[in-house]
Amino acid sequence: MNSTIHHAPYIRHTESSRTIMSDAAIALVPLYFMSYFYYGSRVLLVGGVSILTCLICDWICGYLLQRKLNLRDLSAAVTGIIISMMVPPAVPLYVVVAADLFAILVCKAPFGGTGKNLFNPAAGGLAFATICWSNQMFLYTQPLQRLPMQLDETVTYLQGPTATLKLGGIPRLGLTELLLGNFPGPLGSTFTLIILACLIYLIARRAIKWYLPVSFLIPVAMIAAYNHPFGVSPLESVANELFAGSLLFVAVYMLTDPATTPKYNISRILYGICAGILTMVFRYISPLEMSAVFAILLMNALAPAFDCFCEWLLPKMQPVNNETALDEGGNQQ
Repeated sequence: MNSTIHHAPYIRHTESSRTIMSDAAIALVPLYFMSYFYYGSRVLLVGGVSILTCLICDWICGYLLQRKLNLRDLSAAVTGIIISMMVPPAVPLYVVVAADLFAILVCKAPFGGTGKNLFNPAAGGLAFATICWSNQMFLYTQPLQRLPMQLDETVTYLQGPTATLKLGGIPRLGLTELLLGNFPGPLGSTFTLIILACLIYLIARRAIKWYLPVSFLIPVAMIAAYNHPFGVSPLESVANELFAGSLLFVAVYMLTDPATTPKYNISRILYGICAGILTMVFRYISPLEMSAVFAILLMNALAPAFDCFCEWLLPKMQPVNNETALDEGGNQQ
C-alpha cells in the first residue's frame, strides 16, 4: 500500500483564504464603479497601478522564498485595491507604488506571506505613505469633476472635512452628501451607503463577523457624541466622525482582516473597542488626518496579548474556527 505524506495543518474549512479574499474583492468592486462615476478614468489608472504593483511584488517574493505560485491567491490584489481606495483621486502614482511596495515587501513577505503576516499590509503601506508624503495624501478634488489621466494645472485641490474636524471646525455637510460621499475625500472610501451594503454582503457570506466593526464604531460614536463641537448636536457630530472620511471603510475592510485579528470572540470585541478608542485619541492629538490605520497597526501588534488575556480570564474558551487565519490552500493555520 502506498502512503502519501501531508504536512500540517490538517483541518479544512469552506472559508479559505481564496473565498474570503474573493468576497472582499467583490465587495470592493461597487466602490470602483462609484469612484469612476465621480472622478473619471484616472480611477482606473490608480487602481490598476496599485493592483499590478502588489501582484508583481508578491510573485517576486514568492519566487525568492521558493513558494509555488498560486494564481488563486487574491490577497495581494485586495491589498492593492484597498490602498487605491484610501488615497486621493489626484495622488501622484509614485506615492501609490511606494505604499504598495512597503505593504508587500515589509508588512507581508518577511512574515511568511498570506495568512502569516503580523500587520495588515494595506494599513502599513498607507501609514508609510502618510508619513512620507503627508501633503499629497490629504489633497483632494471636487467630486463629479472628471480628472485627466495626466495631472496638470487645471486640477484644483481641496481639503477634506476630516481636516476641518481636526481643527475643531464644523464641516457643513448634509445627510445626503454624507451617505453618497459627495464631498472631497479619498478615492473610494467615502461612499457610506455602498460600504454599508457591502458590509451586509460580507456578513452574509461569513467573510467577516459583525461584532468586529460594531465594537470599533460604538466607542468612536460615543466619544464623538460626548466631545461634540460647540453649536453641533451630538448626533451630527457622530455622523461627521463616522461618515465624513474613511473611518467606516477602515472598519469594514481593514479592521476585520482575519490574519491580524485575535482568535477568540471576546478578545476580538476588546480588540475592536480598543482600536476605536485609540483611533479617536490619535485623531485628537495627531497632526495627521488618517489616524485609523495607525491605531490598527498598534492593535495588530497587541492582538496576541488580547488572546493571552482572554485565555487567562477564561481558560476554557475555544477559538473561532471559521475565521482562523488560513493559508493559500484553505488549510487552517
